[in-house]
Amino acid sequence: MQQTAERRHHNWEEQIHRMIGLINIARIAILFSLLIFIAVVSNLVGIAGNQSYLPLITNMAWIKIWCIAYSALIGVSLFRPEWQLQGQNKLPNISSVIDISMIAALVFLAGGVESGFAILVLPFLATSCLLSYGRFPLLYGSYVALLVSFDVFWHLQPFSSFVVRDNLNLLTSQIVLIAACYLVPLLTSFSAEYLASADARILRHKTAFERMSGLNHIVLNRVQEAVIVLDAQQQVWLFNDQAQQYIPYLTVGKTVEPFGSIIQKWRKQPARIFEDNCVLMYQPMHVRAVPLVQENTELLMLFIRSEQERQKEAQTVKLTSLGLLTSNLAHEIRNPLSAMRQANDLLKENNENNLPLVARLTNIIEKNIARVDKMIEDVSTLNKRDRLNPQTIDLHKFWFGFMQEFQLTRPESAGCLRVDLPKECLTAEFDIAHLQQIVWNLCNNAWRHSKKQRDSVVVSIIPDGDTIHLRVQDDGPGVAPKILEHLFEPFQTNQAEGTGLGLYVSHELAHANKGDLIYDGKNKAFELIMPRKLS
Repeated sequence: MQQTAERRHHNWEEQIHRMIGLINIARIAILFSLLIFIAVVSNLVGIAGNQSYLPLITNMAWIKIWCIAYSALIGVSLFRPEWQLQGQNKLPNISSVIDISMIAALVFLAGGVESGFAILVLPFLATSCLLSYGRFPLLYGSYVALLVSFDVFWHLQPFSSFVVRDNLNLLTSQIVLIAACYLVPLLTSFSAEYLASADARILRHKTAFERMSGLNHIVLNRVQEAVIVLDAQQQVWLFNDQAQQYIPYLTVGKTVEPFGSIIQKWRKQPARIFEDNCVLMYQPMHVRAVPLVQENTELLMLFIRSEQERQKEAQTVKLTSLGLLTSNLAHEIRNPLSAMRQANDLLKENNENNLPLVARLTNIIEKNIARVDKMIEDVSTLNKRDRLNPQTIDLHKFWFGFMQEFQLTRPESAGCLRVDLPKECLTAEFDIAHLQQIVWNLCNNAWRHSKKQRDSVVVSIIPDGDTIHLRVQDDGPGVAPKILEHLFEPFQTNQAEGTGLGLYVSHELAHANKGDLIYDGKNKAFELIMPRKLS
């Protein structure tokens, strides 16, 4: 409300500044018209009909003084217009009072109300109310009525009933003029108040509209989908930031071409919500179209989402559900797995005759039990990826500890695993348990796909500004091109004993630690990018 009042006052001030300029123009017009009129009347001396202008000629000296005073008033108003601004105080506007008084003096010198000059006071009555912000209409009207009455009674001297009877036209003119002196300021004040209230309503509606537009803008940009509003001519009415990313050349009021088929489908059934697919910037997109039926305009709101994002979201939902299910059933699943493992061990022990079939079957059972157990462990880890415990890790110490553990687990890798470490001490900001799991998974995959010769697996730690790259490279065939597109997606594996979750879990853990995991196809290497801890 306070802002609305301030804006309303500001609009009043703008109008008053414009009005002051118009008042100055009116003053100049009155002065020059009067000077021309006096020059013409002065040449009428001795001509018949001169009697009606006799007061002007008789009071010529006073008329000239009036013109000089009025010229001074105009000069001050032109060079110092701020003196006419009085603000919203409790007093009438002084410049309006002076204008009314000057016109009243001119009327008196010109011969009174009958001269016709009295009509000039009405515009100044109207502007006086506006300069006073619509206030004091009766006060201004009463002041002019008092001056008019004084002028009439002065010209009716000596006052008598005969004089009154002979000047009924003058009295009638006085009554009409006095009525106009009250009517004009009252109407002006009413109009000013009405316009001010209308302006206030417009400001309120404009403010509400701006707030609503701001909220709509915020809401639209919070939506994950790209939002575009089109009409039947494919002209853009509205779009959000996500839409601008998909279509950089989007502009309000311009037409866009990629939605021609969607517009045609909409025209066939204007009120039906439907879904369709299209290609934007060489990317497949899913589009949900919602018609917006208004009074005179039919619009279509498009919610656009990349197919890749939709699939990723579906996978996230799938894994979240799987993670919740696994966390709830891990205990129940591991109990029967333990029983199966014990039963399998008993079968091995009771295979006294070393039957090949029994040995092969028990081996299959053991591998599948380990696979299920690993899958449960991976999904459980993925479900806990947001529970971070970031630490400052000395990568030299970490690697030597990791290498000892890895070679104890895989003794055959001794001499086949080489590490290239820089001389400088490098520290990373990472959850050490997550780092252990990621590096173990990368080295294990590299060892499994390598030729298992000397230096078949090379691990390099490379500083790069505020990040550190841990590269794991092997001499194997690399990742097949058909797998590259889905490399970090869950349940993608070409190994019978794999779970398809290792790289996905590693990728998600890297992201959770503000890092990344990428595949360098040129060097056939995986790179873990970690935030560097600078001393």
